[in-house]
Amino acid sequence: MVFSRYGYANKCEKCLEYTYLGWCKSCQTNVLEKSFTNWTSENEKIDNLIREMQLKIKEYDALIVEWISYDQFNDIKELRKDEFTTLYSAIWKDGPLQYDTNQREYKRRRSKKVNLKLCNSQNITNEFLNEVMVYFEKNHLYGISQNPHTKNYIILFSYGLYCNKCGKEFTDYYNSWCESCQMNTLKKNLINWTSGNEKIDNLIQEMQLNINGHYDIVFEWISYDQFDNIKELGKDEFATIYSAIWKDGLLKYDRNKHEYSRNQNIKVYLKLYNSQNITEEFLNEV
Repeated sequence: MVFSRYGYANKCEKCLEYTYLGWCKSCQTNVLEKSFTNWTSENEKIDNLIREMQLKIKEYDALIVEWISYDQFNDIKELRKDEFTTLYSAIWKDGPLQYDTNQREYKRRRSKKVNLKLCNSQNITNEFLNEVMVYFEKNHLYGISQNPHTKNYIILFSYGLYCNKCGKEFTDYYNSWCESCQMNTLKKNLINWTSGNEKIDNLIQEMQLNINGHYDIVFEWISYDQFDNIKELGKDEFATIYSAIWKDGLLKYDRNKHEYSRNQNIKVYLKLYNSQNITEEFLNEV
C-alpha cells in the first residue's frame, strides 16, 4: 500500500500522538527536559521558574523561555530609565527558538531585536517574579538574563510591544500607539491655546481626551490665518460653506516616530455661521 505521508500529517512520527503542524507537546517537552542539565542561572528560583515555563508550552508558536547569557547581546541602547528599572533595546545574537513547521524542529531566529528590562536589584523578589509571569502569560517573554558586572537581573521580551516612554504595553501594537503617553501630550498642550470662549475651550479639550486610537482625528482650535485660497461654495440664511487650504494641516499619528506630525496644506471645508453666539444648536452640530 502506498499513500502520502500527509495522511499521517496530524500524528507525531515519533510517538503517534495527534499534533498540529507536526508539533507534538509530549516530544517537544521531553527535548526541553533533557536540555535542563545544559544550562543554569546559578539561582535555583530562576532555574525552576524557567523550567516550569518551558514545560507549560501548549502551542507550536509559543515562545520558549530561556536563561540567556549577557554576552549574547549586541548594540545595547538605553531607551528610558526610572528609579527601579532601565529599558534597553538590543540585538540577541543567537535569537529565540522558533518552531519550523516544514522541518518539524526548533531553529534559532538569529540577530533578533529585543527589549531588555534591567531591574535595579540583585535579589529575586516576588515583584520581579510576578512581572516575569505577566510577560509569560501574554506570550511576550523570551527569557531572563543577568548583568555580569552589577548582578542585576534582566527580563528579555518582545521588541515593539511596549512604549519606550512609559514602559506600558502599547494600546495598539500594530501602530505603536500608547494611549497614556498621547493623552499626556495633549493635556500638556491644552495650556498653549485658547479660543477666548470657555465653552469652546472645554468642548475641544473634552473631545481631545476622548481619543481612542491612532486613527481618531485630533480636534483643535484653528486660527483663521491658517486658511488660504478660501472659495465660497454655497450659502443660505443661516450659514455659508467654503473650501480652503489649511496650511499647517491636521495632526496625524506617525507609527515610526511614535508621535503626531502635521499633514500640511490639506483641502478642507469651512462652515461659517451667521452668529457670534455659541448656541446649543451649534454645539450639537459640532
